Amino acid sequence: MATKHIIIGTAGHVDHGKTALLRALTGMETDRHPEERERGMSIDLGFAHMTLPSGIVAGIVDVPGHERFVHNMLAGASEVDMVLFVVAADEGVMPQTVEHLQILQLLQAKRGILVITKRDLVDEEWLELVREEVAEKVKGTFLEDAPMVAVSSVTGEGLDEDEFKSSEGHHALWVNEALLH
Repeated sequence: MATKHIIIGTAGHVDHGKTALLRALTGMETDRHPEERERGMSIDLGFAHMTLPSGIVAGIVDVPGHERFVHNMLAGASEVDMVLFVVAADEGVMPQTVEHLQILQLLQAKRGILVITKRDLVDEEWLELVREEVAEKVKGTFLEDAPMVAVSSVTGEGLDEDEFKSSEGHHALWVNEALLH
């Protein structure tokens, strides 16, 4: 039986934790250029991969969030099977959050997961407000009924349970479950 492959892309505002999320999920560094690592900001597309618990092999495209690099985001998001739509808990919906959502709508993206990152930086009350804001922003889009998870790539919160492990030992069950819907 042939192995199924999919492409997952990231989307979201600059500095909302897309690259850190992928590092936590895959153990891989997607910022390839020294300038990206020095600045702490993705400039170009980055790539990672993981095998999901179902055996599906996921290639992952990490896109930059800064408005100056939207052309790179567009190139990376153009043919994804699924998107990890990232919003930081400490900032909520920002301009490139909206812009990336609009681009994904124009590209006719079909499925995704809403990932609230940096949950370790806010209390539960604030996190709930961000959840509500994100849910409101994606109403009427392909993400309206998408699963929403809140995670911390720093502390592992939301990622540390054994059932979230992929075959490489990284956290991927919620990605797997979203693909099956």
